[in-house]
Amino acid sequence: MPKGAERILPDSVPVEFGQAFDKLLAEGQGKIEGRDREVLAWSGNYKTAANISNLTNQLQKNFRGAGWQYEALERNGDLQVFSLIKQGSPNRLVLGFFVPGDDVLVCALMEVVEGVTESTQSVAPERTVVDQPTKPDGSTQPIVVDADTQWINVMGNEMPPMPDFPKLAPKPGRVRGYVKDSTGKPLAGAEIGVRSSYLAGYYSGSQGKTDANGYYEFVVPKGSAHYYNAGYQINWGDGVAAVSLHPADGSLDAFVTMDGAVENFVMLPYGITSRENLQQYSHLPATFYGGAIFLGWYGVEANDNNAPPLSVRMGSTLEITLIPESGRTFVIRKTIGVSNGFRIHNIPLGRYQITIKLNGKPVKLKDDKKYDPLFGMSPVEANGTASILFIPDQAKASMVGPQQGAWKWLDIGITPQ
Repeated sequence: MPKGAERILPDSVPVEFGQAFDKLLAEGQGKIEGRDREVLAWSGNYKTAANISNLTNQLQKNFRGAGWQYEALERNGDLQVFSLIKQGSPNRLVLGFFVPGDDVLVCALMEVVEGVTESTQSVAPERTVVDQPTKPDGSTQPIVVDADTQWINVMGNEMPPMPDFPKLAPKPGRVRGYVKDSTGKPLAGAEIGVRSSYLAGYYSGSQGKTDANGYYEFVVPKGSAHYYNAGYQINWGDGVAAVSLHPADGSLDAFVTMDGAVENFVMLPYGITSRENLQQYSHLPATFYGGAIFLGWYGVEANDNNAPPLSVRMGSTLEITLIPESGRTFVIRKTIGVSNGFRIHNIPLGRYQITIKLNGKPVKLKDDKKYDPLFGMSPVEANGTASILFIPDQAKASMVGPQQGAWKWLDIGITPQ
């Protein structure tokens, strides 16, 4: 990379960058999935097109020198989207974009992998509805998953109960409301942000925090406005996690600031962020408030006589048991198909004991700790059973948008013993 690059830590990356990445993934219509992300910045004078071009050309040269094929894609205003491909086994693909400012130029990168096929996407949402995870007598009802289904939502359409809120009238030029958890407890210190557009599309914003009663109120700039931040920081294992807040009425609408607005928010341990998100992105953890797990393996056909000894054969049965410290236990029985992976979404937040068996026998589990070592699976390698703690996407509440999932996939590799 050219000299002077500064790596922006995940906690400091603006929310808009994550939204831009999510948009790129959405344009892939489920054919690609995002993995590791990195944002680099160069400080300097980038007020002229020549200075911007000099640095971006140097970056392209460096990419090619490292063996990557660079291709410019779409341009949206000053934002230039590009792709990087490195041939290999397998091939590697990175999507990125340049964002110039007067005093800084940013290069954002996201590695992507092949996702699911369109045919699977068209049927999978119907198969992911699980309305009754427990039997009438309170025992565990196994969730049976066929060979074609590649992801499930363990809570189905169930949503936690919404607490009651005091009635408030809008105040001109202000936003106000309350923030509670799903039990009705007020949440102090929740971060709320509003952005307004008034002149020539330029944005200005304001932010506030809830008080001891979970109440917030602050002045917002003149113009057409929307909520861009609604988050709350919780203690999570030996660290912290920033969780997104759900609008109590289920929707967030733009408003004119001269009229003011009232919006109450709820912190949910699980649930669907919105029906729109579920329809378009049911294969992504950001669609759900609960945690997410990705299981991967080396798969072969059932009758492959030359298969490696640690491979998983099609038609085998994978049984996953999730036992929380308190709450509902889940048992999932998945028939192995052509895919080498399986995603479990919307698991109520908490620490779980996970046990995985293949055809009734324990398998080896491995968490390669791509993200923060404070979270994930413990121990990192285990035989059959381990403890897991979901991986937060952000630590700072000010970095979380409203009505979106806040958890990364916990990536566990499995091999037969």
